[in-house]
Amino acid sequence: MDSIIRNAIALRKEGKYSQSRELLEGLVPDELYQGQAHLHIAWSYDNEGKEQLAISHYQQALLGKLTSIERFDTLFGLASTFRSLGQYKKALYYFEQTMSEYPDSVEVQPFYAMCLYNLGEHKRATSLLLELLVSTTSSEAIKEYQRAILLYAKDLDQKWS
Repeated sequence: MDSIIRNAIALRKEGKYSQSRELLEGLVPDELYQGQAHLHIAWSYDNEGKEQLAISHYQQALLGKLTSIERFDTLFGLASTFRSLGQYKKALYYFEQTMSEYPDSVEVQPFYAMCLYNLGEHKRATSLLLELLVSTTSSEAIKEYQRAILLYAKDLDQKWS
């Protein structure tokens, strides 16, 4: 079964999306592999630019058996797909669920910030990105201004007279 998944991944990477999905669909009835199969089918649709078709497979993947990494990939993929389709409130829900379950996965935060921006929460999005910048940068120049950046991140409208 693992070799089928590896072959399906290779086909997807070669741009042979239908062939990849065809292999994976054979695994869907198998309770042990259906979560993984749905995840890889969803990725195939996403990679092909057919995001709408990916959604139900991400949702089905969440009902199956997944490793922790696969669950992260599924939640993050579903959130990102909803966002790319303009379904921002659904995306927000799944980004927040992803961050709740995987709080150390900082890669989610820029996409979450983009979703906040799409929902008109510009200040919150900018604050999040400023905090992320300070917490992840290796730039000494940014680190030199860390205190000021974090102060402004708390209240972007703060003024001193």
